Amino acid sequence: MADPTNDEAEDPRLYEDLGEMKSIKDKLDKMLDDYGFDHKPMSLVLFDDALLHVTKIHRIIKFPKGCGLLVGFGGSGKQSLTKLATFTACYDVFTINLIRGYKESDFKEDLRTLYKTVLVKP
Repeated sequence: MADPTNDEAEDPRLYEDLGEMKSIKDKLDKMLDDYGFDHKPMSLVLFDDALLHVTKIHRIIKFPKGCGLLVGFGGSGKQSLTKLATFTACYDVFTINLIRGYKESDFKEDLRTLYKTVLVKP
């Protein structure tokens, strides 16, 4: 996993074996702290299953045209783990916020905004 705060780090697309779960936990704990400097801090407990999920999400989104569907109960950490994995991949998150009265025209406008963003930064 790349360190998004280190501009002189190796190319984040290169595969890096992170080794033991302890080293993965230490690295992701540091990145979670770094995430809190630029974004709203998240208070996550990175237990072994959470670490596995973050690394899986990271691997999926780093593939060209990679996509995944996260299924689970609300409040189980899907969104938080995705935000962390996205941060470690040096990507930005685009979120559609559904509100009361959200219509198809609102969805199309959100897509236009997303596509404008993608044209500037792939």
